[in-house]
Amino acid sequence: MKVLIIGSYGLVVGNLIARMHREKCDVYVLTGKRKVDKRKGMPRHIAFFFQEDSADLKYVIQGIMPDYLIFAGAWDENYEWEKEECASAFSSALVNILSWAKEYKIPKVCYLSCMDAATEQEARGKIVRDGERICETYAEPGFEITALRVPYVYGASLCAEDTLDLLSEQCFLARGGEDYRLPSITSELIYVTDLADAVFRVGKESLDQNPFSCYEVGGKERIDGSAFTSYIEKLYEKSAAKASGEIQLTDIHTSESSAFNEDFGYTPRIDVTTGLERIENFLSKNHKKIAQIRRNKRQEELQEKSQSVKAQIKQGMTIVIHIFENLLVFAVAFAAQYFLNGENSAFLHVDFLLLYIVLMALKRGVGESILAVLLAASANLWMALLEGGTVSSIMSQYQFVLQVLFYFVIAIGISYSFLLHRTRLKERMDQLRELEEEYTRIIDINRTNVEIKKAFEDRLINYGDSIGKIYNVVSELDVLEVDKVIMASLRVVSKIMSVKDVSIYYAGTDQYFHFVGATTKETGGLRTILLSEYKELEEALLEGDVFINHEIGGELPRMAAPIYSGNKLIYIIMLWHMEFEEINLYKKNLFLVLVKIITSSLEKGYQYEKVGRNQEYYEDTNIMLPDAFRNRIEEQLKGVPQEEAEYTLVCVAAEGRDRTQLNMELSGLLRDSDRIGYLKEGSDYIYILAHTNFDGAEFVVRKLTREGFRCKVVTKDEH
Repeated sequence: MKVLIIGSYGLVVGNLIARMHREKCDVYVLTGKRKVDKRKGMPRHIAFFFQEDSADLKYVIQGIMPDYLIFAGAWDENYEWEKEECASAFSSALVNILSWAKEYKIPKVCYLSCMDAATEQEARGKIVRDGERICETYAEPGFEITALRVPYVYGASLCAEDTLDLLSEQCFLARGGEDYRLPSITSELIYVTDLADAVFRVGKESLDQNPFSCYEVGGKERIDGSAFTSYIEKLYEKSAAKASGEIQLTDIHTSESSAFNEDFGYTPRIDVTTGLERIENFLSKNHKKIAQIRRNKRQEELQEKSQSVKAQIKQGMTIVIHIFENLLVFAVAFAAQYFLNGENSAFLHVDFLLLYIVLMALKRGVGESILAVLLAASANLWMALLEGGTVSSIMSQYQFVLQVLFYFVIAIGISYSFLLHRTRLKERMDQLRELEEEYTRIIDINRTNVEIKKAFEDRLINYGDSIGKIYNVVSELDVLEVDKVIMASLRVVSKIMSVKDVSIYYAGTDQYFHFVGATTKETGGLRTILLSEYKELEEALLEGDVFINHEIGGELPRMAAPIYSGNKLIYIIMLWHMEFEEINLYKKNLFLVLVKIITSSLEKGYQYEKVGRNQEYYEDTNIMLPDAFRNRIEEQLKGVPQEEAEYTLVCVAAEGRDRTQLNMELSGLLRDSDRIGYLKEGSDYIYILAHTNFDGAEFVVRKLTREGFRCKVVTKDEH
């Protein structure tokens, strides 16, 4: 079942994710706000960081096509219920969710309500009750909506970064020796995992009922102040904390209906004692981290208050400075008007006060330009009074009134023009910002779709009928050289079987199986295995069957399968560190199919080697020609540190032996997987590409030395 949960990360949403994940559901979360740092302890899910009223919700629902949609509603921590704009934001988000869910025919929707909605208490109760009415309006046959009214929800969070509920906070305080508070009245409680169970049952059960239904979901028991005190004292016997004050829990209305229990087979399981013990277990693991988070939060709040005060002071100082600058410019303009206008004929028709008004309108906007008009008018009135006029006569002069009106029109006109320009510029910047946000959202949606696609592709690999996927992976085996087939087999088996640690053992002439390679350096197998020492493994492989190890620990792999060439066992493929639930009949059969495909590829490789042998080997010998041998060395040793190589180069002095003699003596001493060859035609030194690491090559050197050969291990740069 694909489940889309809409709501902020927190106590309720976190536990819903955990429950749905435990039920093997594909979980998607639209959180509204990006809080990546809180998700480290969460079960696997895919998150979308969009607001609930965003138009991008359409693409999320369209891309997922969930079977079940859960809206956290009353328990969504994105909403601040007491704010005036909360009601419209909540309704807008709910309508957006229901509209697109109905458009794409999502069969089931669960709306989490609260007990306060029944009596419409406080702002939260009224808003959530309106949400129930909206749900009832949208519901229709084929689009079922179930509203769950739940009492006060408490419990242990999954992440230390989540805000503690009121009861958990009292436990936190008591644990640290601080005074805690008690519930003000008797209240019914529901543990968060019981709520998650109720929500899961709504999505799982299919009832023949009305499209919209509203249920009251009860908790295990009720609690009052005295009972809570006894629980705290029992939990924290050594704590010096004392009960002090009261806390007001929401949703104090208790459930009187058992309809939900009867319809969905629901029974609350967690009592207060168990619930508080689980909270204490969570706090004991995360107490230091939570305390640090709370200290950081308090510091951030203090910094925000300090910054707010500083901002207000800065704003006030800015206004004062602007007024002072205005007065200073006015004083300069007035002095120029008073002293220059009558003294110098060049400035006779220059109105410095008008220039002052224009400058203020350009720089300061409407507010200070009005002040400039008033100051300029007052200056003209004062200069007219100095010339012998009276206030009444001056104010009644047509020329004076017209001049003041002219000042006012100029100030308002210029200020409005620049204000309009700034407004348009701001609108364009807002549009640009919206486009950038939309572009970012599209990138996020695309990135999430890629994650979803990859998850489904990985899952398809494990489906029994995913022949196309298996074929695409197995196509890596379409190579002719035997060594390349072996290395490709490691990748193919690892990917198809979903096992990181894969080993291939080569059957040597001395009945030992020598380690060839693995996908990781941590593979737990032995470097060399004598098959006769492991009877159960030997019996299964000699019968051509897959060996399965059900024991814990030991030296044996989880699975092993043989590869035959004719009637000869030539390779063993071993899988290590598999999960026990992965050891099943399907995996066994899939492994057998892969082994048969690898065997077929190896047969083609042997045929290719047989046909092309004359181009790589001296006739009637196992000694490779210089060019072919040099290419083989480069393939095996290129870019691999000597200490980690699975192939090592050993230099052997011929000392008068001819090619036929060297072939006969060395072939009897080496394994089939080792290669012998010259680097130069007619050289006095022959080289062995030993199928072992640097330490194992020392054993080869000692063995050859005992047979009378003078030899040493060399690096690829020394030959």
